[in-house]
Amino acid sequence: MKLIFSSLLFTISIHSFSQDATGVYKNTVGSTVTIETDNGLGSGFFVAPNIIATNYHVIEGASEAFCFSNNSTAKFEIEGYVAADQNVDLILLKVSQLNKPSLTMAKESVSPGQQLYVIGSPKGLPATISDGIVSGMRDFDGYKLIQMTAPISPGSSGGPVMNSKGELIGISVSQLTEGQNLNFAIPKSYLELLLQFKKEYAIPLNTLYNSYENSSNEGSFEYYDKDKTYEMGVYMTEKPELTLDYMAHFGNNTCFYFTYDMTNANQKYYSIWMEDYRLVDLETGEIYYGKSTDLSSKQNPRYIYKGTKSRFTVCFDRLPSRVKKFSLMEGECSSSSFCFYNINLNNFSTTEEVNWRNYQKNDDEGTVSFYTKQSIGYIDVYIGDLFIGTLTKYFSDPNFIPSCGDTGDAMITVRLEAGTYKYTAICGSLKWTNTFTVTREGCNKLYFTK
Repeated sequence: MKLIFSSLLFTISIHSFSQDATGVYKNTVGSTVTIETDNGLGSGFFVAPNIIATNYHVIEGASEAFCFSNNSTAKFEIEGYVAADQNVDLILLKVSQLNKPSLTMAKESVSPGQQLYVIGSPKGLPATISDGIVSGMRDFDGYKLIQMTAPISPGSSGGPVMNSKGELIGISVSQLTEGQNLNFAIPKSYLELLLQFKKEYAIPLNTLYNSYENSSNEGSFEYYDKDKTYEMGVYMTEKPELTLDYMAHFGNNTCFYFTYDMTNANQKYYSIWMEDYRLVDLETGEIYYGKSTDLSSKQNPRYIYKGTKSRFTVCFDRLPSRVKKFSLMEGECSSSSFCFYNINLNNFSTTEEVNWRNYQKNDDEGTVSFYTKQSIGYIDVYIGDLFIGTLTKYFSDPNFIPSCGDTGDAMITVRLEAGTYKYTAICGSLKWTNTFTVTREGCNKLYFTK
């Protein structure tokens, strides 16, 4: 979703406020602030002792920030942030030297037609109150907003939106330039969730990611959800061979990257496939279905032999940024299914250091195994210039025909992308060299003899 601030003509409209507005203003203005950064102005309000809530975009890109209580001229330094959610455009700031009463969260749900009031600092005019009604509840690709008629302007961002009782129902966030009086607020539920994860200490503002890009229109900007990759490292308790390595948002996709590791398996091989993969949002119960995977179906499975590992990917249409707690499920999650329960993205960090080559073309892999039936000695095996291991044992039965994945140090098995390769094996003065071909899901067995 893209919301755009516009550079509006400076106008002052005089509203005749009801007694309700007078009471709301009197009882809440002391809990509101004007925020000043080296990038511009915004609004905010107290939600906990020494903690101010505002929009993420008010702070991003700033190296320092200050706040002014809207019923005082005193200026206070913002130490840093204690929680932030760029996806919903909210941040909690710590100001140790200033402590004002917190606004009360409304208990009733928001309804179209409901009276509301907004306090902010439009165009730098502090403690400005405006009134309006709830025009509707909107959903932009899973991101919910309150549409309202209360006018807001640049500088209003992050200010409280309150009902007729002076209780918080939302946070001013944006105005769409493509229409008249189309103003939006973030529902308080997003703020309540963020409050659950606030830290006790302040994190420097300069650690925030600056995602906005200046547009060609003076005074306006666009802000976007950042492409990002989460480092997961989650394995299945029932199937420890399988790990969920990464989750990545990019372009129109959200992809999950897995590794099936048979390096230390007891079984010679497993066949793996993927059917009916889905993600369940644990917050809303909404289900999203995978659109692609490089694993094939049960009728044409991938074979993973002992001593090897294989990686695969499952992709969805890009998930809404609010999806933070979810389960990944294959079908009804039988004992053979690949299911990961109760994942909370807030517990994982992002990374930019991923070797994506490991996850490419894995659906076109095959296997090669090297072995010997003679007591030759330790044999070092290379594919091209890459050392892949040492044969330290041999199959003593001359009539035995091993299969890929046979155990022990008598066989080395590796997975490779389909193609033709050169191998070299060395044992003292003995040397073997030749080429071999790997076919998709095939297994090529090569042995050494004196």
